[in-house]
Amino acid sequence: MKNVRLLASIAAGAVLLSATALAQADPKKAERAWKAKCASCHGQTGKGDTDKGKELKVEDMTAAKYQGKKDDELKKAVLDGVKADGKEVMPSFKDEVTPEQADALIKYTRSFKK
Repeated sequence: MKNVRLLASIAAGAVLLSATALAQADPKKAERAWKAKCASCHGQTGKGDTDKGKELKVEDMTAAKYQGKKDDELKKAVLDGVKADGKEVMPSFKDEVTPEQADALIKYTRSFKK
């Protein structure tokens, strides 16, 4: 009986890990989400070179300063939004992306390194 429980527990863990890995492993989904939700301000390559990005003075995601930020800090920005001088400069996306999707987007921005 112990062995059956152990095997069931291992199987359940494997399914959970597989689902998590699958959610994070599809770079095409992250790219599509980037284009749909982020590129209008941050640009296709993360340089912030769109009209809206220039107006908002968004950070160049290819720069070492951005790339040196911790994933948790970036995830908080995606999910909670960003304020500067008491004004919202980036809206919260917590109602539009899951934490796992935020992780995938952050991983995608890591590909923007100079």
